[in-house]
Amino acid sequence: MRALRHVSLSFATLSLLALPACGGTDQQPDMPNPSVIDRSADDIGLPEASEGGEETAEEDSEPPPPPIQVVAGERTPIEGDAPSVRILAPRNGTTIRRGNVSLRLRVTGWELAPAPGQHVHVIVDDEPYIAIRDVSEPLDLNALVQEHLGHELSEGTHVVRVFPSRGHHESVKEDGAFAMVTFHYRSQTDGFELDADAPMLTYSRPKGCYPAGERILLDFYVSHAELSAEGHRVHYSLDRAIEGDITSWVPHYLENLPVLEHTLQLQLLDAEGNLVPGPFNDTTHTFQVAESCE
Repeated sequence: MRALRHVSLSFATLSLLALPACGGTDQQPDMPNPSVIDRSADDIGLPEASEGGEETAEEDSEPPPPPIQVVAGERTPIEGDAPSVRILAPRNGTTIRRGNVSLRLRVTGWELAPAPGQHVHVIVDDEPYIAIRDVSEPLDLNALVQEHLGHELSEGTHVVRVFPSRGHHESVKEDGAFAMVTFHYRSQTDGFELDADAPMLTYSRPKGCYPAGERILLDFYVSHAELSAEGHRVHYSLDRAIEGDITSWVPHYLENLPVLEHTLQLQLLDAEGNLVPGPFNDTTHTFQVAESCE
C-alpha cells in the first residue's frame, strides 16, 4: 500500500510577507507606509535634480512584488436542504480478494453536472482528489486510480473519503456531507489504525497547476472537530517559510504566489497546539504556479 500521509484543518485571515520573487507574477506598487512622513527635497536639504532630468537609483529600480497573503473568504450558501453522501460499496472493513474494487455512491440534495458544474470529491488515502460527476452506476476504483493518479491500486488497506464540491471546488461544509470507508484490497496492511470517530482533516485544494496571478483556493474538510481560536485549528506551512493558523472553517485563498512549484503542509492541531493523532492529520501536497498550464 502506498504510504498514507497525514492531514490537518483551521480558518482565519492572515497576511504574510512574500517569498523572494521567482518571476512570472504581476507586480504591483507597495501600499503607502503611514509611518513615513512625506517631505520635499527642500525640506531635507537634498540637491535639486539636474536639468537633464537624471533619474535616481530608486526611480530606476522596479517596485517589489506584492506580498503573499492567505485570505479568509466566506462559505457559499446552500440553497435548500444540505446535501448528503453515502458509500454503499465497498463495505467498511471488507476484503476484496478478487477482481477490481466497485465503488458505489449515493448523493442526495446535490445535482451533479459536467465540468465546471457540481460534483463530488473522491479521495483515496491521502492522494489528490478525483472529481466524480456521475454516480448513477458503480465506479471501477482501480480504473479511476490508474486514470487520475497514474498508478495501480496497491495491495493493502485503503481509505476512501467523499464529500460534495461546488463547481469551483469549494467543499460543502455541512454535517452529513461526508462519507468514509476503510477496506482491504487483497490483503490487510499490518499496523494501520484509523479511528473513524476522532477529529480528522481531509485535504482538498490546492491541486494541480494555476496560471500566474490567479487567486488559489485553499480548502479542506474537517470531521468531528470545530475550529476556533481557543480550540482545534488547522496550521499551514507554505514552502516552509510562511506559516499561520486557520481557526474558522471557511474557504481561504492564496494570493500573489510566484511562478514555481509550491509545497503546502496542513496539520490539525488541538487546543494546546499539539498534532491530533491520525493518519491524515499531517499532510503535505505540492502544486504549480506557471505562466501557462497547458
